[in-house]
Amino acid sequence: MLYNFPTKKALLSGLLDQMLVAHRGLLSEVPESHPARTLTGYLETVIQSKDVDDDLSMAILATAATDPRLLDPLRTELDSDLERILTDTQDAPAAMIAVLAIQGLRFQRLLNLPDGGAEIRERVIERLRIIIDEL
Repeated sequence: MLYNFPTKKALLSGLLDQMLVAHRGLLSEVPESHPARTLTGYLETVIQSKDVDDDLSMAILATAATDPRLLDPLRTELDSDLERILTDTQDAPAAMIAVLAIQGLRFQRLLNLPDGGAEIRERVIERLRIIIDEL
């Protein structure tokens, strides 16, 4: 695959683009009638990420440490998502709390930080789903 890209940075940029396409695909699976569609899709993206996605995410983050512009497509995507999340809900602060919790789950997994175990993690995810559905 590297032979299709002139540099490692270009390869990681291409992989980031593929991850964003997968994210958009998960968002599109949430019914349009769902009141917190983008936020629900955001949660599903984190829940459904695989170990290989985590490894790629870490490689992209490591490369972005030397060239922060590598993450510009991610920033643009998340900025659009966040705008929709905050305008599609009745309670923008509660929606932002959910976003931050979801991001916390993602980085907890990426950095292999303690998470209280599988049972607690599942209960947290279920609670987040309830909170999101109430927005």
